[in-house]
Amino acid sequence: MDFLKDEKIKSGMYFLLAAGAVYLAFRFLLPLVLPFVAAGLFAMLLYPIVRFLHRRLRLPVYAAGAFVLLTFLCLLLMAVFSIGQMLLTQMVAFFQNFETYERYLTEQVDGLCIGCDRLLRLEKGTVMGVLSSAMEVLMERIQTDILPALTAKTLKFAAGTAAILGTVLIVIVSTLMVIKDMEKYREDYKRLCESKYLNGLLGSLRGGGAAYLKTQLLLLALIAAILSAGFFILRNPYALLLGVAIAVFDAFPVLGSGLILVPWALIRLFAGSYTQAIVLLLMFFICQVLREFLEPKLLGGKLGIRPVTMMLAIYAGVKLFGVAGVFLGPIGLLFIRGIMEQIGGSKGEEVQRVEVGEEE
Repeated sequence: MDFLKDEKIKSGMYFLLAAGAVYLAFRFLLPLVLPFVAAGLFAMLLYPIVRFLHRRLRLPVYAAGAFVLLTFLCLLLMAVFSIGQMLLTQMVAFFQNFETYERYLTEQVDGLCIGCDRLLRLEKGTVMGVLSSAMEVLMERIQTDILPALTAKTLKFAAGTAAILGTVLIVIVSTLMVIKDMEKYREDYKRLCESKYLNGLLGSLRGGGAAYLKTQLLLLALIAAILSAGFFILRNPYALLLGVAIAVFDAFPVLGSGLILVPWALIRLFAGSYTQAIVLLLMFFICQVLREFLEPKLLGGKLGIRPVTMMLAIYAGVKLFGVAGVFLGPIGLLFIRGIMEQIGGSKGEEVQRVEVGEEE
């Protein structure tokens, strides 16, 4: 077992153990504690207002917490209802006019394929034949794999509506209970941070993980607002729907909003709609500038992770956890790095103690 004495092999084994522990925690433990994590985050968000009402108006903490939580839920429900109604209306209108858009898209694709045949000096219909074959394979894949999976998930979601409502109720009640005893939880957290190893791990996550989540959610909201405003200027009837969809698409690495906006702008440019092409390119430029400049500014180097490593973490997260992996991947990487730093720090202290003992 001499190979276990090699520091690189030991570090690799520690990394695999840490990665396995983080994966198991995210896969099995996180779904169990997620409602209470959400309750804690809501309580931290609302507690400053509760404390203000408690100190200024002499309201009991429980009463102030109930009032603030009820107000927050009413405002949240109003916002969700308004945005949801707009999205639902636009989705219904889109599916009602789907045949019209399908014919228009077919005409545009036919024109592009004929242009490609002329440019490449191919026999008329060659590019269209290749594209038609690819579309047949894609449609077959959609009918055999994707549609059944979506149907199963929709039925599962409908069946789990009662469970979702129960979870929401648990989050609301837990939020109120956490607000009521927030000062005690803060004292417990301070005592927990007195542990040297936990303090180092929590400090790494508190700085990097919180900054990453806040940055991504803020960028998602800003990009969705910018894109929706741009489509509204273009008088697109699905402005909000397109803005939100492309903003979510933009959150994935490599893909980005340019994969949709740039080809769309080129199509409108060749069609002679210069104003639409300019607005689409301007929207893409603003989104890119926003992400390139605002993301480093908000993170402020707190993650200390190379871009390629971040992309790998997001890719692994998406493969393991689906869409939620966009957030869970980098946070899991921060957990692993924090554990490795604590292992490295403890080993360094052991070596230091040994050296001091030898000197004595």
